Amino acid sequence: MAEQLTNSILMVSPDSFAYNRQTVESNTFQKELNYDTETLRIKVMGEFKAMVSTLNSNGIDVYVLGNDTEEDLPDAVFPNNWFATYEDATVILFPMLTPNRRKERDKNIIENTFELAGFEAKKLIDLSPYENENLFLEGTGSLVLDRKNNAVFAVESERTTKQMFDNYCNQMKISPASRIFFHAVDESGSPIYHTNVIMSIGEGFAVVCDECIADKNEKTEVLYKLKQLSLDVITINYAQLKAFCGNLLNVKSNAGQSLIVMSENAKNAFNSEQISKLSNYGKIIAVNIDTIEKTGGGSARCMMAEIFLPRQLV
Repeated sequence: MAEQLTNSILMVSPDSFAYNRQTVESNTFQKELNYDTETLRIKVMGEFKAMVSTLNSNGIDVYVLGNDTEEDLPDAVFPNNWFATYEDATVILFPMLTPNRRKERDKNIIENTFELAGFEAKKLIDLSPYENENLFLEGTGSLVLDRKNNAVFAVESERTTKQMFDNYCNQMKISPASRIFFHAVDESGSPIYHTNVIMSIGEGFAVVCDECIADKNEKTEVLYKLKQLSLDVITINYAQLKAFCGNLLNVKSNAGQSLIVMSENAKNAFNSEQISKLSNYGKIIAVNIDTIEKTGGGSARCMMAEIFLPRQLV
């Protein structure tokens, strides 16, 4: 059975971070702050370095990539959207909606990083050519995975098309009963841009904003499947959604301790009962990434690309 948690994370330095005008149409969480470019990047870099330091101090191996500041890569700090790794030494590259986010993808950098870090990547599945057919699936932004049970949840949006979802499920041999494709909207009725904004799956628990799922049959299906997977379901509301309570990541330390990483905004938005329930499943690690959240429209989970690859044999 596959592991749900890893102690190895890849993060990308926000060297060219900016308000991304190409993504704002599909991401209602983005807000343009009144900072000049240099001030914004200084604030964001401070948040990023502090987060890396916090993860390291809690026993997480963090591999940090820089990015070329001459490139227009305003969202490079969210690498989980363009690649994912698996325990069978597979790496998948994903098709992305906006042109400037497609430039983040660099399989050579990834392969070199993995090799230097002692990971083994034997199989590459490159789904990126489907962009030419206007078919998109943005990694573990689009896909929320229960790796232990080979189940997957996805919300349809401009960034997540049904055809690509089915393609992924076929390649990963996910049974029809374990493919949950549904629809979710914010309070204004706009589609939620990424699944990992409304839900997260950890070791033994799931967080989901069920208010977002307007169709009663789809809501029933999602909640039933989560419980069928033996997950303790913690439901959140729209206000908590806006604070990125759904965008958390459960990882483990090198010592095997379960850690639940979220932003300080998310932690402050959870009520005491929810915090107590989450604490049953791991130590809560809250990081201050307020500027990244507001400007980029993504939070802690989006910033961390999990590495599940096996170690190279010595």
